[in-house]
Amino acid sequence: MGYQRRRPETMEHLEPEEVVKRAKKKALALLERQDRTESQLLSKLAEKGFPEYACEEALAYVKSFHYVDDERFARNYIRYRQDSKSRQQLKLDLIRKGVKKETIDLAMEEEYENEEKDMILALLHKKRFDPATADVKEKNRIMGFLLRRGYSLAEVKECMRQMEHER
Repeated sequence: MGYQRRRPETMEHLEPEEVVKRAKKKALALLERQDRTESQLLSKLAEKGFPEYACEEALAYVKSFHYVDDERFARNYIRYRQDSKSRQQLKLDLIRKGVKKETIDLAMEEEYENEEKDMILALLHKKRFDPATADVKEKNRIMGFLLRRGYSLAEVKECMRQMEHER
């Protein structure tokens, strides 16, 4: 005899209070493993088969304990990724995760103490870019690398010129 996976129960025969209770429990379990946005949590609960009213009540429940906080999520996301991604790329990622634009803008203001030019220069140094010895092919390769990360062409060129003048 092998292990048999229990079939998921349908929510139809349960009392609404029981459905809400299970949704709250599932929301807590989901947040235990990973921080999520409100949107992500709602879609995960809906994916698990919970009706909309149960998802909304579960969200309100976890929000009351500050387990879900889109502003905190956005700040943390920006803080841990600002060295490797541009502001535009971070903003797009957060929008995809369901964070509101106003929340993103607020988090960006709070978390961005380094300007993008500083980050571009840091990446150029990390890639050991030397404008004095770089040929056109290498300059284009580095430029493409930075543009793919969402930095503007004007800022990239300005930083490359700045490095040339530093030498």
